[in-house]
Amino acid sequence: MIKNVLVTGFSGKLGNFVAPYLQDQGFNVTGTDIVLPKPDSENAKRGIPFVKADLLDIGDLMKAIAMSQCDAIVHLGAIPYNVELQPPYADRTGIGAASDGIRTNYSMPEDNTMKINTMGTFYVMDAARRMGVKNVIAASSFFTYGMGFRLSGNDFIPDYLPIDEEHRCEPEDSYSLSKCLGEEIMQAFSRAYGMNSVAMRLLGVYYHDSEASRRTHVFHRGYELIPQDEREKVMTCTIYEYVDARDIAVFVGLALGKMGSLPHSFEAFNVWTDTHLEPESAPFYAKLYPKIADMCQNLKGHDGLFSIEKARRLLGYEPQYSWRNEK
Repeated sequence: MIKNVLVTGFSGKLGNFVAPYLQDQGFNVTGTDIVLPKPDSENAKRGIPFVKADLLDIGDLMKAIAMSQCDAIVHLGAIPYNVELQPPYADRTGIGAASDGIRTNYSMPEDNTMKINTMGTFYVMDAARRMGVKNVIAASSFFTYGMGFRLSGNDFIPDYLPIDEEHRCEPEDSYSLSKCLGEEIMQAFSRAYGMNSVAMRLLGVYYHDSEASRRTHVFHRGYELIPQDEREKVMTCTIYEYVDARDIAVFVGLALGKMGSLPHSFEAFNVWTDTHLEPESAPFYAKLYPKIADMCQNLKGHDGLFSIEKARRLLGYEPQYSWRNEK
């Protein structure tokens, strides 16, 4: 039975939802990050134990594992975008680009996304293996499927809707690729060493307490509110769906309770809360994405483009924090 949990990316926004939730569920939580928690953060206010560690230093990670005496690791530490994305790609995708085409993340080395996301996951898995920790849950992304930063300029045309975890993965940019490679690393360690690992394919994380997040995630959308330049670009960065950070925390708690009893030693799960949309999904997406209008007829009610049936079936996951419940 899992009792002690080490959370990487502890000082980040998501870490400040997941760690407190797990503590409230009775887990003994320790956090690790390369930066200290902010004094006014939830994790700092609670005084959750913290070990400073660099994801790219296996010795640091082994120290954090030893000090936490963890039975499981929740690996949230990552760079959540591709830092080397240069104009004109930033202008083309419209994500993270300032009016002058300069992204604020240019202050980081251009290999950080690939290095930290890929090698960081490798070191987490290898440190866990060396220290006898059998259970790892890690944040992955829906970008693994191939949408997101479509550097080719081509639409992402899915094979079917809604997209489940068996759908092909065809990434183009470094962030999407790093998440695919992270999942491959997890699978390899699960095969080789009998470790249990779960990848959470997260979809546009929403933080209800963040003004910046509220500006990004505009709810009650209808077709008339979609900017003209975002129409007919099939499933690129913006698909008007999201996962609430509180639902991610709930998912992690459910997954920790099922580690070792899932059908396979490695499992990937889509983790989703709701769409941003006021209208039902099928007619909205058929109008927005005419190239896949026929596929959109498979969507029911307010279902999204991604299926969470696997998470429902295997974990009992059900989104709790839809904006529709907060009217």
